[in-house]
Amino acid sequence: MNRKFKYFIVSVSILALAVLLLPSNLGADSTSQIQAFVTRFYVSCLGRTPDSAGLDSWTNQLLNKTKTGSDVAKGIILSDEFKNQNYDNGTFINIVYKAFFDRAPDDSGYNIWVGKLNSGVSRETVLNGFLQSQEFISLCGSYDIVPFPGASSSTASSSSSSSGPNTGLGTASGFSGGNKVNFIVWGDDSAFDRPGGRVSGRTDINIFVHLNLDTHKAIFVPIPRDTWAPIPGYKTQKINGAHAIGGNGLAEGTFESFTGIPIDFYAITDFDGFKPLIDFFGGIDVTVEEDIADSFSGCYLTRGTHHINGDQALALCRARHGRSLYGGGAYARETQAAMLLINLCQQKIGMVNVGNLPDFLNKLADFLWTNISIDQARQVLPVLASMGGGDFSVQKFNSWPQSFGSASAVGYNAAEKNQFFAWLANQ
Repeated sequence: MNRKFKYFIVSVSILALAVLLLPSNLGADSTSQIQAFVTRFYVSCLGRTPDSAGLDSWTNQLLNKTKTGSDVAKGIILSDEFKNQNYDNGTFINIVYKAFFDRAPDDSGYNIWVGKLNSGVSRETVLNGFLQSQEFISLCGSYDIVPFPGASSSTASSSSSSSGPNTGLGTASGFSGGNKVNFIVWGDDSAFDRPGGRVSGRTDINIFVHLNLDTHKAIFVPIPRDTWAPIPGYKTQKINGAHAIGGNGLAEGTFESFTGIPIDFYAITDFDGFKPLIDFFGGIDVTVEEDIADSFSGCYLTRGTHHINGDQALALCRARHGRSLYGGGAYARETQAAMLLINLCQQKIGMVNVGNLPDFLNKLADFLWTNISIDQARQVLPVLASMGGGDFSVQKFNSWPQSFGSASAVGYNAAEKNQFFAWLANQ
């Protein structure tokens, strides 16, 4: 039996059982609702109704809250029985859309997900993107079950009653660019034991991030700390001084003016925040492509991959002496910091889901400051969860060391810089 015919049989089975599986036809019997949810995934993914043992096991665990909707989906889709069907990537995506959303994929979504699978992204990684979508939360809410570990059934119910679906897999709202999100990450040169305390430091690390929620691609742009730029209401000077002069508001306005792109939110940390942040995540794996021995920052790492803690991560992001790659010096430091952020996104995204997101952001407030809203974070999270290494890149505009009067700073060609950020905004 060929794959297309098998998938046709699955589709016919789904249609035949649709009336029985719709929550609206189940009345108030919670056991029947849970059984319908489990049966939905068996039929959609395995092409059969559940055996009694499997149905009873999943139903009881969902009823007593020891398992969630995501556990059922993963348990069935990652099972040997499903894997042994040897579906191609296109059929896999069709089945997942039907199981999760009760619909066929739109062309854009289909092409994106199949493209990721064809490029080597694992099916489990793709599955995580679906599990953290708003449509899946709404689906679980319609059956009155908990969608994720750490979420509650009330979370699912309130999500299912909100106006209009938001899949987390395509065009989103709440950002100035619609489905394109622009934010900036600042590393502030301050601490309790440094001049200015934690309130008036300079942003010595400035990383502009452009994330497309439709294509699931992110571009990280390091902006050198010594970039010579106009600060609104003040004289032209090094761009890292904007925060020291006027805090987050002036810094955000300065970088918006410099890039010509509205910034949706910022995240900022300092010496006292960055080190415990990395330790909170359990350290991080990084790859350095040259030997580093910088007595100024305290970074001593040989070429290769290392698991580093907060102290080591701070030293690595400050290391600029003796660097030769990525432009050397401060350019190398800024590129290395952007690469570390990408590592952080890829390695630690599994610590947060839509259910525990508010508590997770509250915990991060111990280490950094950000003005991202919960709604914005909910739209960004499932996209980040679906992205692989090839979906992130570090890009730079052309710049060089230059003297401006007595100031040693970083210069650039304004027209070329503007052309670069115009290109970025369209990605």
